[in-house]
Amino acid sequence: MIITAPAKINIGLKVINRRDDGFHNLETIFYPVNLKDEISVNISQAKRNTNSVIIKTNNKIIPTDKTNLCFKVIESFFRTFSIKEFFVINVSVNKNIPVGGGLGGGSSDAAVILKYLTKFFNISVAEKKKEILNIALSVGSDVPFFLINKPCFAQSRGEIITKLDNFTLDKYDILLVNPNLHVSTKWAFENIDLKEGIGTASGIANIREFNSSVFDLLENDFEKVVFEKYSELELIKTELKNFGAEFSSMSGSGATMYGLFKKENRDSVKKAFEYYKTKNYFVFIS
Repeated sequence: MIITAPAKINIGLKVINRRDDGFHNLETIFYPVNLKDEISVNISQAKRNTNSVIIKTNNKIIPTDKTNLCFKVIESFFRTFSIKEFFVINVSVNKNIPVGGGLGGGSSDAAVILKYLTKFFNISVAEKKKEILNIALSVGSDVPFFLINKPCFAQSRGEIITKLDNFTLDKYDILLVNPNLHVSTKWAFENIDLKEGIGTASGIANIREFNSSVFDLLENDFEKVVFEKYSELELIKTELKNFGAEFSSMSGSGATMYGLFKKENRDSVKKAFEYYKTKNYFVFIS
């Protein structure tokens, strides 16, 4: 079975505060994009009384042991639903989404594996919604969003989700640019300064549509600390605006920047695309 796992961008990202459990309360809008990993899954009966999970990938950076998010979601699924039979599960991940790019690739991979297991083992989503959500959240804060994969406002760790039916970027081409950097999410959270105007609720929760009147509310709190260490990302943000992007921001904790170009401005997005291609950056138009 071949399944695809889409990336996301964050349109606005507010860090509210640090929680007692060590995580942070956030406010953000998740928006899916057309960049996708391709995952091959094969589940067969085991010949011995033990489960085997075999993970392969085309990207050497990604672990293939029990620290892999796909492994974690499989392990949590089997434990949660007390699967008594034994299986060999082969997962092969063809990575197209940059690793450590703030696009949620690992979380998306885990989410589509979770959805596939739910279907394969005939788990009722209606009856077991809470258990499925707990599995997703145990693997990563972005995973619950990818179970829905529609524009959403997310808060708390990211698991409290409200679908935004009228929030659309259909009028825009989304240009993704990553200068082959990997920003550690752990590092970004450890270094963000909650004293500098961060730590208060934003207006993101009230946004239902995307237009120029809400641009000021859609800042990414991680940009300040990340730009201080990786100045090329701030430069890309400026360049995207100079190329004609109506809105430009960093996704997640980086290191992918994106620009929103009006579709009638197609020549501008193509020029930007070609410019970053000549610099050997990762670049993609969604």
